[in-house]
Amino acid sequence: MTVAAAALPVGHAALPVALPVPTSDDFVDLFREQYPRLVRALQMTGADQWQAEDIAQEAFARTLGHWGRVRSGDNPPGYLFRTAFRLSARRGVIAAVDDDEGDGRADERAVSPADAAAHGVDLDRALAAMPSRRRACVVLCWLLELPTAEAAAALGIADGTVRKHLEAARRDLVVTYAS
Repeated sequence: MTVAAAALPVGHAALPVALPVPTSDDFVDLFREQYPRLVRALQMTGADQWQAEDIAQEAFARTLGHWGRVRSGDNPPGYLFRTAFRLSARRGVIAAVDDDEGDGRADERAVSPADAAAHGVDLDRALAAMPSRRRACVVLCWLLELPTAEAAAALGIADGTVRKHLEAARRDLVVTYAS
């Protein structure tokens, strides 16, 4: 008798502790192609390695739970990334509110523009100097090449807000690295 069966009232059938989840080759392909990209995108938006991997794994698990519907949709990777970025926002990795309206300070990973210029154009440093919401917009639109509408859906914000963050990021990068 399994431990699960011992805890059930008399007359109830025991369920296996781990139910096998059938996967299809197209889901396995999605995982192989997108997992490294998703983890890196989450890291670039401010997640630590372990947070990025945890969020990515949960996003894949949730995607698998809806795979019948997702696989027939227009953009399975988009669904996956939207799920991951929503999880990231819920966990506080990406700020749930627009940080541009806050005190104007970047997160603790930020470096001064002078330090960033001294080290040359370094993508990680440039992203770290941005507020988390702006950083997420840059990663989704410029690095992963998602349309602004998909980035907006992934972050739970308006399309115009994404465009506003991209314009501010472009302006900041031109000012910081032009000289």
